[in-house]
Amino acid sequence: MPPQTGPTVNPLPPATQTDIPGILQREQDGVIALLSSSPLFARLFLSYVNQTTALEPASATPSPESEEWKVLQNVIAILQEEIEKLKSEGLELTKELESSKAFRSQVSSLEAANTTQRDDIGSLRAELAEAKESHDRLMVNNNAEKAALQTRILDLEVRLD
Repeated sequence: MPPQTGPTVNPLPPATQTDIPGILQREQDGVIALLSSSPLFARLFLSYVNQTTALEPASATPSPESEEWKVLQNVIAILQEEIEKLKSEGLELTKELESSKAFRSQVSSLEAANTTQRDDIGSLRAELAEAKESHDRLMVNNNAEKAALQTRILDLEVRLD
C-alpha cells in the first residue's frame, strides 16, 4: 500500500491549469504532424521512447521528501512570483495603454477642432477680402461723387458771383 501524503495541493493558478490541456494538445498535434511527415523520424522517435521507457524508474513522480521535490517546489514558487510580477506589469501596461488611447482621442478631437477653426479662418479671410474689395469700390465711388459735388459747388459759386 502506498504511503498517504494527504490531499494533493495544486500549486498552479486556475488560469494556468485551464491553459495546460490546450497547450499539451497543440504540442501533441505538432508532434503527430511531424511524425506523420517522416517515417524515418517516426521510427527514430519510437526507438528513443522505448529506450527512455526502459531506463525510467517505476515512478516518475519524486516523493515529497526528496531533494528533487523540494527543488521543484522552489521552482514553482519562483515561477508563481514571476507570474504575479508579470500580471502586475500587464496591469500597468494596460493602464498605460488606456491612458495612451485617451490621450490619442483627445489629440484627435483637438486636431478636428483645429481643422474646423482653420476652415473658419479661411472663410473669414475670404469674407474679409470681399469686404475690403467692396470698401475700396465704395471709397472710389465716394471720392468720385465728392469730386463731382465739389465741382458743382465751384460752378454754383462762380454763377453766384
